[in-house]
Amino acid sequence: MTKNESLLIVEGIFSNFYFILTQGVVFTSIALFFNFNEVLLGITAAFPMVFQLLQIVTPSIIEKFKRRKRLLMLFNSFKLLWFVVVISIMLGKKSPMILIITFAVSQAFTSLAGNTWSSLVSDIIPSEKRGRYFGIRSVLISFSTLLIFYLFSYIIDNVPEPYNYIYVISITLIGTILGLISLIPVDDPPLKTLGTISELKEVFSEKNFLKLAFANMYWNFILLLTAPFFSYHQLKNLHIPMTYISYATIVMTLISMLFYFIWGKMSDKLGNKTVMISGILIVSFTPFIWILMNEKYWPFAMGLDAVISGIGWAAINLSLLILPMEAAKRISPMYFAVFGFFGGLGGLIGSISGGYFAAIFNKYNFYINNYHIFGIQIYFVIEGILRLLAIPIFASVKTQKYVSPTIFVFNVLNVISRRPTQKIYENAKIESAYILKKVPLKKERVKRWW
Repeated sequence: MTKNESLLIVEGIFSNFYFILTQGVVFTSIALFFNFNEVLLGITAAFPMVFQLLQIVTPSIIEKFKRRKRLLMLFNSFKLLWFVVVISIMLGKKSPMILIITFAVSQAFTSLAGNTWSSLVSDIIPSEKRGRYFGIRSVLISFSTLLIFYLFSYIIDNVPEPYNYIYVISITLIGTILGLISLIPVDDPPLKTLGTISELKEVFSEKNFLKLAFANMYWNFILLLTAPFFSYHQLKNLHIPMTYISYATIVMTLISMLFYFIWGKMSDKLGNKTVMISGILIVSFTPFIWILMNEKYWPFAMGLDAVISGIGWAAINLSLLILPMEAAKRISPMYFAVFGFFGGLGGLIGSISGGYFAAIFNKYNFYINNYHIFGIQIYFVIEGILRLLAIPIFASVKTQKYVSPTIFVFNVLNVISRRPTQKIYENAKIESAYILKKVPLKKERVKRWW
């Protein structure tokens, strides 16, 4: 592994402090401390997606600034604005607007940093190494998630308010500073292509890439409909301690670490679309499990959800990093900007509407033979159905290599049962004509895949 590859992993680990703080159950706990309701929580949860809309202007900024590494460090430094929240807590002020404004500003620049990071990394990491490299990087970041999330959960549960939140945010600020320092030695290669606004016409003329962009918009729309309310249900309705939630997260993270290796190797051989669709199929069943998440069965539901989520989300998180690189005809910041823009638009619509829907569903309670069902659990079941509908949308996108999950599973089962199988690579479709090139024939023994 090269110096740049190692440093980008270190930077990702330190940046993970901020992402754990601002997403999921940790942020929900802080939001409830600042007296958020369902609508405010839904709107605020939209910020990571909403500000992806700004990525459409990032290519122009990169073109004028030229130095992508310094630009990335500048954008990431705005995460340090969270010291305002620390001061607010110390002064005893818990106005929701303080948290909303701080999160909005820091997240706006974090979104600008995302496109800058993608542009820089695409020039540093060779295409043939991306699947394996991002698999390793994801494993190590997942391991840091395990440690950081448990630390934050332990502090929130065991340190009295408001000092628990002061400690958690302060640790995040230290991690952000270390992440900025780790970027200093990273090389900043010259731009291979410039992502100017004039390239928008070219990007929008590529129907295949637009299919992926629309798929990303739909995916973020349905995710943000319910994303903040899984942890909300655990904390607000069931009053599950943060430490117990952290145990489930640890299980999910350990499973993800294992499957990042598996999915990474599969993505290099079978294509990222295969991995993505397989992941969507798996995580589509997790919302149905949440029908068991009531006062009696939540330990079983949390454990089962952790196992399935660990397998499925490892596939999705890995694939979403690389799919835009595979679907685009060439690497340009404008492709990443359009991809992020559509994702942000979908997330914006999903989050705003999701908060109102969650508030409506959460008003109701059902009892079936003394089995308690919260109204919001019905909302989660609807989410599962919507996730399944994403499969044909992503399947319509053409990529460099694709093996149908049906064929893939069929071959795996045949291998397990020791029956003759199809040659799986004969079903790997090279779906983009522009990547075809002549390969000189070599007289050597054919290597069978089995």
